[in-house]
Amino acid sequence: MTLSFDTYMEENAGVLSGRVVLAAFSGGKDSCALLHWLYLNIKRLGISLHACHVNHMIRGENADRDEEFCRLFCEKRDIAFYAEKRNVPELAASQGQGLEHAARKLRYEALELVRKRIQAELILTAHTKDDMAETFFIRVFQGASPFSLGGIKQERGSIFRPMLKISTEDVLEYIKNNEIETTFDETNLDGAYLRNWVRSGIVGEIKRYNPAFLDKVIQLMQQSAELDSETEKRLGGVYFNDGGCCVAKASRLMSLTPVEQAWVVRRMLSEFFRAEKRHVEAVLKLAESGESARIDLPDGFHGEYSYGVLRIFHSELIKPVYVVKKAGQTELNINSSVLTFSGGLEDAEIIIRTRKNGDRIGNKKLKDIFINTKTELFNRDRALIAEKDGKIIWAESVFQNNCISLRREAGE
Repeated sequence: MTLSFDTYMEENAGVLSGRVVLAAFSGGKDSCALLHWLYLNIKRLGISLHACHVNHMIRGENADRDEEFCRLFCEKRDIAFYAEKRNVPELAASQGQGLEHAARKLRYEALELVRKRIQAELILTAHTKDDMAETFFIRVFQGASPFSLGGIKQERGSIFRPMLKISTEDVLEYIKNNEIETTFDETNLDGAYLRNWVRSGIVGEIKRYNPAFLDKVIQLMQQSAELDSETEKRLGGVYFNDGGCCVAKASRLMSLTPVEQAWVVRRMLSEFFRAEKRHVEAVLKLAESGESARIDLPDGFHGEYSYGVLRIFHSELIKPVYVVKKAGQTELNINSSVLTFSGGLEDAEIIIRTRKNGDRIGNKKLKDIFINTKTELFNRDRALIAEKDGKIIWAESVFQNNCISLRREAGE
């Protein structure tokens, strides 16, 4: 058997050369092979090598054992090492996520934090050709469309994956020939995790029958990515990002074919989380209804249709506000907005908040005013309100007061 590992890794030498790199290091066979190869080629490539292990706090003492293994592996080779702990079970429970999804989210957040701290240019992960094939079947089971079966991208922001042409067999050969020690995550044998079931039950059977079939799977993934890219050229302008929201005009969206509608909505959702068919269908149903409404989506995100606008955003953007302006204060900074007070209001104590049930301006309900002005649900929940002595004296966009002025930052 040829040393395919070295051959394929060498294809990425130009990308890595002279860079400060942070390798994601679990201690498993794939990441050990990656880190070992980088270590052997430090001087030739002129790289500054760092490694980061993320302890997901799922496996108790075994997780701590793996962290210590990674630390010693790096110390033995004088590789700069960083360990980050993230409470994956806590996040999964609080947000109703699966452990796999929560672990992925927190792992990449931790890696990016370390990357910025050490000013690394690239985060290197050890995803292989086998991981690509596993991802295909996982996406099929989760309700992917023909546009979203594309493989794991080699480059995404600061992430670079140099091992996507390398098979598990190539990794095992490299590990054996170089006598590299590794650790083992026993949860990789747990069939309750979808990826493990796919790895052993589907990809494993395909490899036993005919390993070349996996290349056909990856070709299909590449074709899906090409189809998605071509569709992006035609439909990418249907939606846009506005201050952390993904926004589309419902009339423009609904003028498309059903397949195109699904593509746009999936793309909007994918700006924030891994979208499944059920999420796409729920958002499309929302847009089709024509009634102002809001639905819950994964990871604290919401989908909203209101007055012809479809919007995807995180709940943090509509978090309630309650701030007291003390006498003498002339300016308040609230959620990237600046409120300025003048005249007799400079020396007054004023409550700045967002709306609540029963709000009235004079003899009119604030809710009715919002409806009459066709103010979107999203903007209603973000609108700042000034209250003095129990009465609303100013409300953003609907009730003016010459002594109060507001400036929102761009994109807000």
